Amino acid sequence: MSGDEVSVWEWVKPVAAALLAVGIILSGLYLYTGNWPPMVVVESGSMQHSSTYAYLGDLNIGDVVMVKKVTSPSQVQTYVSASVSGVSTYGEFGNVIIYRPYGSYSVTPIIHRAIVYLEYNASGGGYDVPSLANLPQSDWYVMAPSGHTHGLYNIRYDIYIQDVGYPHTPVIIPVSTFIGTAHYSGFITMGDHNHAAYGINSTDQSLGIFPLPVKMSWIDGIAVGDLPYVGLIKLFFDGGIPAGTPANSIDALIAIVSAVVAAPVGLELLFWYMGERKERNGG
Repeated sequence: MSGDEVSVWEWVKPVAAALLAVGIILSGLYLYTGNWPPMVVVESGSMQHSSTYAYLGDLNIGDVVMVKKVTSPSQVQTYVSASVSGVSTYGEFGNVIIYRPYGSYSVTPIIHRAIVYLEYNASGGGYDVPSLANLPQSDWYVMAPSGHTHGLYNIRYDIYIQDVGYPHTPVIIPVSTFIGTAHYSGFITMGDHNHAAYGINSTDQSLGIFPLPVKMSWIDGIAVGDLPYVGLIKLFFDGGIPAGTPANSIDALIAIVSAVVAAPVGLELLFWYMGERKERNGG
């Protein structure tokens, strides 16, 4: 093998090794999540638990989230069902879902928490919400006119749930707006930060973020783990760091990038020092 061939191979070898490693990691993520791509980047602050600070363990602007495929409502823990079972993700009860409005791939997916599942009652035209039985009866009621029942089945009026989320604010599930229009079952969703900002009527369906219950077929998956801060790099090149990004997220990203850049330089200096020391010692 000639000297030129050796030098080319020495250049190609680390590149090939890096590509192989990336391929193995992505393949593993695909096998685990069942989705491609297996990750998404959080682009807004609607899931943050603070307007000014990014807490590790919550979902903040720039976090990279793994998306695990789900195929049935039973695989999604809503806030209402998990508030009793104790299942918690990203600092709050229940699963965070990634869904596409109307199942369209032409729009940016929404990353919000599943609050409650409405089961369409075809015979009555309302919605069954048996999971409300998980809550103390003093914590919720159907906002029906006098004389109507306070039951779990064929609900046709809005549902008031108190003490929801980290700010402990009430939330209204706008069932009445779906009567006659949404003849199917689906999830009511909400960003963790939205009810802190708006107080009440803060679900996606109330705010107009998405006006209907979210069908199971529109859900890409549930969020399972995240890599904080590094997605800010993608957002920066896509149009700039979004407004509202906490300063400590940017500081953390700068520290990460600095460490990544400094690591090979530091290793090179370490190897040089060890070589020099060996020569001085007559090795």
